[in-house]
Amino acid sequence: MRVKVAATLTRSGAFLRLTEVQKQLICETLMFHVDRPDGDQPSVVRLGVDRASAARIMKKVGGPSSEFQLDEIHVLFAALVSTPVLIPSEEVFYERIGFFREQAFALAGGLVSAIGVPPGRTGESSGIA
Repeated sequence: MRVKVAATLTRSGAFLRLTEVQKQLICETLMFHVDRPDGDQPSVVRLGVDRASAARIMKKVGGPSSEFQLDEIHVLFAALVSTPVLIPSEEVFYERIGFFREQAFALAGGLVSAIGVPPGRTGESSGIA
């Protein structure tokens, strides 16, 4: 799985060009959080948003829109890094999510790298749109 994320920065976020496999991994980790029975307050602690907002962002990831606000990108990052913590067994993680834990961590790093490239430098980001 490719872990680099191509992004074009905007004033309030970025256009993310995610592969279908990247979208699938993100959606599976978000679904894990949306389906948790422990309510909205723990979701806010884990992801920064309630379960309904996480579900909305999950639909956005799977849809045609590729522009995400920074707070939405944070939710993607938080889902990717918190799911392996909540499912510490590699086997159970793979059975539930369909990917390996290190792939989730690597994709989270790819999101940060894509957003962190300064405008004007070559790399995953191509500047402010």
